[in-house]
Amino acid sequence: MTITADRSTTIASDPRTLVTPEVFSKLVDYFAADRHVTRAYAERAVEQFLVFLKAHADNVGNPDFGMPLPDGSIGRVVPTLPVDAVWHSVLQHTVPYAAACEQIAGGFVHHIPILTEGMMDGTAVTFTLAALHATGYRVEMEFWAGEAESCCPPNPPMPGEGK
Repeated sequence: MTITADRSTTIASDPRTLVTPEVFSKLVDYFAADRHVTRAYAERAVEQFLVFLKAHADNVGNPDFGMPLPDGSIGRVVPTLPVDAVWHSVLQHTVPYAAACEQIAGGFVHHIPILTEGMMDGTAVTFTLAALHATGYRVEMEFWAGEAESCCPPNPPMPGEGK
């Protein structure tokens, strides 16, 4: 009797290939300087942010985008706090950010801070992880273990309303 092991594995693609080397380097430089992190950490964090943009781009045109949440709304791909920190940093540098969006999503990806029931109960992260893995790019769980949270309070004051 012969027993063989199936050693087939899927090797995930390098997220850096989603953008040009110049754009990647600029995003890493801005994030590292803004958040005072090492270049090695900044590279890994930016890679995960790029995978997040890819997951968003792959799903945003899908009429079934997201997953039904307990409150009846539809969950979407959401960042965790480490990935959202990258987003906030690179948004301040619109030229490389816009270039990354164009290269990955075909157009500018707006940052719209929301807080959904799915973010609070964890279902949004579950959908996000599935969408991230479906991109075929390397997903580092260190950046995705945890809850998705809104970077803004649930009911921020609107302009002209005062405090």
